[in-house]
Amino acid sequence: MTRREFVNSVLVGSVALAAGAEAADITLYFVDGYHGGLRGHMPPGAWRDIISRLDLTPEWKLCLDIEAVSWHALAEQDPESYARMTKFLREPRASARVEMVGGTFSQPYGWAISGESNIRQLVRGLEVIRRSFPGLPVDTYAMQEPCWASCLPQILKSLGFKFAVLKNPSTAWGGYSAGVDAEIINWIGPDGSSIPTVPRYACEELIDTWHTEAAIGSEAFAQKCLAHGIQHPAGMCFQDLGWVARPNVKGDYIHFVTWREYFDSVAPPTDRTWRFSMEDIRCALPWGEKTIQKLARQVRAAENKIIVAEKTAAMVTAFKGLNYPAEQLQEAWDKILWSQHHDAWITATTRAGRNAWAFQVAAETWDAEAICDTVIQTSLDNLVNQQAATDAATLHIFNSLAHDRSEVVEVELATDRGAQGLQVFDSTGKITASQFETTRKYVTDKTDRVRGDGRNSELMPGESIGAGRLLFRCAVTATGQSSYRIQALSTPNREVQPAAVTARTSVDGSVTIESDLYKIVIDAKRGGIISSLYAKDVLREFCGTGERSFHEFRGYFIEENAWRSSTENAAVLQVIEQGPVRVTLSVAGQIGSVPYRTMISVTQGQRRIEFHTQFRFEHDTWIGDPWEIPATERMTGRRRSEYDDRFKLLALFPASFQQQAIYKNSAFDVCKSINVDTFFYRWDAIKHNIVQNWVDVVDESREVGLALLTDHTTSYVHGKDHPLSLVLGWGWDGGYWWGKCP
Repeated sequence: MTRREFVNSVLVGSVALAAGAEAADITLYFVDGYHGGLRGHMPPGAWRDIISRLDLTPEWKLCLDIEAVSWHALAEQDPESYARMTKFLREPRASARVEMVGGTFSQPYGWAISGESNIRQLVRGLEVIRRSFPGLPVDTYAMQEPCWASCLPQILKSLGFKFAVLKNPSTAWGGYSAGVDAEIINWIGPDGSSIPTVPRYACEELIDTWHTEAAIGSEAFAQKCLAHGIQHPAGMCFQDLGWVARPNVKGDYIHFVTWREYFDSVAPPTDRTWRFSMEDIRCALPWGEKTIQKLARQVRAAENKIIVAEKTAAMVTAFKGLNYPAEQLQEAWDKILWSQHHDAWITATTRAGRNAWAFQVAAETWDAEAICDTVIQTSLDNLVNQQAATDAATLHIFNSLAHDRSEVVEVELATDRGAQGLQVFDSTGKITASQFETTRKYVTDKTDRVRGDGRNSELMPGESIGAGRLLFRCAVTATGQSSYRIQALSTPNREVQPAAVTARTSVDGSVTIESDLYKIVIDAKRGGIISSLYAKDVLREFCGTGERSFHEFRGYFIEENAWRSSTENAAVLQVIEQGPVRVTLSVAGQIGSVPYRTMISVTQGQRRIEFHTQFRFEHDTWIGDPWEIPATERMTGRRRSEYDDRFKLLALFPASFQQQAIYKNSAFDVCKSINVDTFFYRWDAIKHNIVQNWVDVVDESREVGLALLTDHTTSYVHGKDHPLSLVLGWGWDGGYWWGKCP
């Protein structure tokens, strides 16, 4: 019997025996490897160093979590190293010393991006990898960073993956998964798909080198795993590409394996299952920090637009027989996939100039949206017949979704001199309710001096409409089209539809907005909070009556050493627009020394109430938990200011619910939260507090709810004594990578 066979037989025989085993009886199966690539880090000579070390250390084995395009670059820059790596990757499965794992295009945080993006990351990544290595099996999903999404099992299985790994011990500051003390567990996705997975062990801890015990691979760690019933413990470290090439650990107890080898030959299969929730992904970024907030918005906008571009291109291909713009859309997708790189999120403020991650994300998403705009416009031009296309007075509305829609359309247009009003007609010639705001006027010399400030859309004598913003409700069938004719009126329209959505100002300065669905009262004296949100269709008041107010802004201002609230100052309320389609109210207020303006829009027939808020910071301002990381703990300190969202600049929405439950979404998943609250302030106590698209607070006893939607991935706050809140801003000490973040 070989030493390894003897050790394995002892480990299988008894957990109790293993817990007290001698050092000679311990085997730690260690998965070493490399992570990075062309965009992250791939300095010249790195691969030659790795290959040389592989030749010198025959027991060493590697898993490679490498950005897909890096292999093409290596083939061009160092063809000899590329040829050697090809040979290593082509070794027979049973004896292979090198395995390609992961397979994504740019190693993204899957929990922060859309479901479609998660699919494209893998589809495109595998396509690019197999261009460099035709037919290469990539069947283990393992990453150095917490690049997971709870929906991955069904995606991985559909793409031919056999195994997954939920460890990321070598640089785990971005977060980690929940722990399970098991060698292999069947990860169950939201659709019931299952994939054998090595979990992070519950007994695995962070150590003060910003690694976890599994990355260091000590005998003590192996002993601990044995004591917790893990009979074939596995350690892991994907080193940064470019580090001096050498095994990350050493010792007689170490047995190097690839992940494929561990699944195939070491750990036995199991029937144990784990219904892995999105809340089992414990990730924490400095949500509310100005750079990551902009970045998240840019990525979301590009993700949304490319789906519209693909659908309109598919429509013109199907209906008109034109060629699908595959190359253009692939170029746009590649740019979006690059913008989702995990380093762009966790180190957004690092690097300088054009190499800065934030600059690259802005440029990539901008370029991607520009390509999409061209594809969309070209597609729509081809979908509209030539005669209609030359009729500037006709608007053609397309629905890219697979269900009928009846929604408000907003379009900016210009008119010829002399227009005093506009009317909208549907395809049957019936007048459609519309609303128009003049943004530019034709004037004569006599009226030049009495134009006002340009905000007033009312025409004065001698003026006519030059341009403006037109709103009207339209109905479009699934993946269909509707046409509406716009007619300019030479005299003021005497048959203007009455305002279906109204705004009334009271003596005390408060404003009441009323539509077919809502009656909303905004209190000017208390900073523009909503004192009443009454839903007519369910006959229910949604504003809570506790200490905090609905649509209140609140945060801890560090320099003032005090909590500040928007309710401390009166706000100026101004009705910007109202009519048969929509009301928009401007709320201008102040929190502490910081002025803000919120636009609240209520649309007839629409459940969604829209808020758009801007704060104006005239100097560096610090809002958040005032904890400052000691200088000696910049890389290792576990308490971080950015973790405690309660101190951040928040928008609060206390609801009038008794038995509150939280539901939230992520890529292809919805879950009911099992967390009592979202509060934490240490790395080793992270709770899932991420809102990707929406978080819904529900009164399950009465079957009513209030959904909070956001245009970017960020975080939310909720607890027994803390109302549902959205993180808007944070600025203080971000420690290593981030530094001070005003």
